[in-house]
Amino acid sequence: MNTPKFVTDFVNYMFKNYSQDIGKLLVHMGALGTVFGAISQLCVVAFDKNIDKKKKKFLLPQEAADAGVNIFMFYTVCDLIKKGSDKIVEKGAFLTQEVADAIKKIKPNAVSWKDVFTKSELRTNLTELLSNPSRLNVFNGQAMTPAQQTAVNDALAKLEKHKNNCGVVAAIAASVLASNIITPYLRNIFAAKYQKHQIYKDAVKTRKCQIKENITMKNPLPHSFKAFNNYNSFAGIKI
Repeated sequence: MNTPKFVTDFVNYMFKNYSQDIGKLLVHMGALGTVFGAISQLCVVAFDKNIDKKKKKFLLPQEAADAGVNIFMFYTVCDLIKKGSDKIVEKGAFLTQEVADAIKKIKPNAVSWKDVFTKSELRTNLTELLSNPSRLNVFNGQAMTPAQQTAVNDALAKLEKHKNNCGVVAAIAASVLASNIITPYLRNIFAAKYQKHQIYKDAVKTRKCQIKENITMKNPLPHSFKAFNNYNSFAGIKI
């Protein structure tokens, strides 16, 4: 049986976009899990027969707002921390000795891995530099020898592996931080403000109904003002 094309396309897409960046996969899958969790919670509230319609009218918007905060904060916090981790590695601020030694092999007489590059080159991401070695000043525009090409490939492979590992750790730490500290704190603040707004809104609605009943039912106007007995717009009435 042949594999359906959409399955093959999906596998190819996942491999192309995530095989070299597991941290990004964790961030995206974590956010997707938060989305499904939020949908499940909304469905529970919407279809629970033990919750009356009046409570649902209040709970559903609140749950939807909570879901929005959860998803937005989870993805934002995780993505920022993950990208921050990548940036630190790309600028050489956090390299293992193994990666540093691999880069130094590109220029055997280099004392530090930074000696392999010029100051202007160091402003560029390391993966970009190692992915285009022919442009490096260290080779003076000359063709690389097989040994130099091997050194560059080895340095790039070890750098990407290190970056991937850092991304995984950063994504896991960020998900814990977002799910257990930042998101609950902000959600509680938002929920309290929303609840206060809804209570005020319901109180205003109730008061308007009371005013309407007092004017149109309990204290009707005289017969000569019959045309105004059902007047229930309060825009011009001062209580």
